[in-house]
Amino acid sequence: MTRPKTRVRRFSVPLIFCALAWGLMAGPPEARADECRDALITASVKARLMSDDVIGAFKINVDTDECVVTLNGCADSRDQIKRARNLAKRVKHVRAVKNNLTVCPAEDEDE
Repeated sequence: MTRPKTRVRRFSVPLIFCALAWGLMAGPPEARADECRDALITASVKARLMSDDVIGAFKINVDTDECVVTLNGCADSRDQIKRARNLAKRVKHVRAVKNNLTVCPAEDEDE
């Protein structure tokens, strides 16, 4: 049978390690406020595009790097391109939007 001291040490060391690691990852509150979360921005932009009735979001690729969103792909009209850019701009923490969308002809369903 293990002694009580050993059992406590066995469980406390991993808990202390996890707490320290979590604290280092989180950082000070003021640093976290200015930090750019590219994955969160990308997910938010994609969600807005998909929930929009006018834009075919499945033809649009969204990338984010240092809070700058890049839109690539096709849209059915210039109005859709403008709308996609405006939706991306309105996402929180987006610094800029690079709009590389082009108007692509609609594919025939017969072919």
